[in-house]
Amino acid sequence: MKYAQIFTENRIRNTTLIVLLICMSIAWVLDSYYWYNVAIFVVSISFILHGVNDYIVGKNKTRGTVIILLSFLFTLYNLLRVFFK
Repeated sequence: MKYAQIFTENRIRNTTLIVLLICMSIAWVLDSYYWYNVAIFVVSISFILHGVNDYIVGKNKTRGTVIILLSFLFTLYNLLRVFFK
């Protein structure tokens, strides 16, 4: 099977939304700053996966590259914010 058949835009979106819902529910119930940070990283990973999907499957490789770069910078910013705050 090809990548485009396995990792569709809908599967990436649905999977990351379910994981985000679970993380945010745990964070809300426990009122835990740790779980809120996990939810932010789920969003970061989701952005990166969407960029990789655009790059590999989409015909616009420039858009995929820009999304991957910006998502990586967003993830790096959040890592620095979590560890050096």
